[in-house]
Amino acid sequence: MKENRIASVVFCLFALTYFALAFTTIAQPSVLQILGPDAFPKAIGVLMLILSGVYVLQSFRGLGREDETRAAIIGAEDKVGTHIEWKTIALMLGVMLVYVFLFEPLGYPIATFLMFVTGAAILDRRHWKRDTLIAAVASFGFYFTFSLVLRVQLPAGPLRWLGL
Repeated sequence: MKENRIASVVFCLFALTYFALAFTTIAQPSVLQILGPDAFPKAIGVLMLILSGVYVLQSFRGLGREDETRAAIIGAEDKVGTHIEWKTIALMLGVMLVYVFLFEPLGYPIATFLMFVTGAAILDRRHWKRDTLIAAVASFGFYFTFSLVLRVQLPAGPLRWLGL
């Protein structure tokens, strides 16, 4: 349980840092907008603080042990193991790093679609049709929502030639 406590404090510190940066580093637009470019990062920061705070409370109160006990009762203790899959973590970090470099040239919708599909394939290979559909709907849906509804311009990549 020591690992959970350390992880919860690290996540909480990360959330605090993210929250502080969301309030101090994002410039305000010159045109008055209802939702500026800082609205979503601030909302994410608040959500991260709440969730990491709950995680800290749970880890220091020992609530994680109840999950292990419950798992043992129903015969699923092997699902609660503490084995860390370093290969999966390394692959996902690699996908995120490649995403950073492909974000501008391919644009948000295509780069995000590829990242979703690749990440889903790494994490769960059984539902590739469902995951591909979700990736397409999410990446292109978010792009059009931000572009058309919120008027926040994300990189279009090759789609800019189509006028999108």
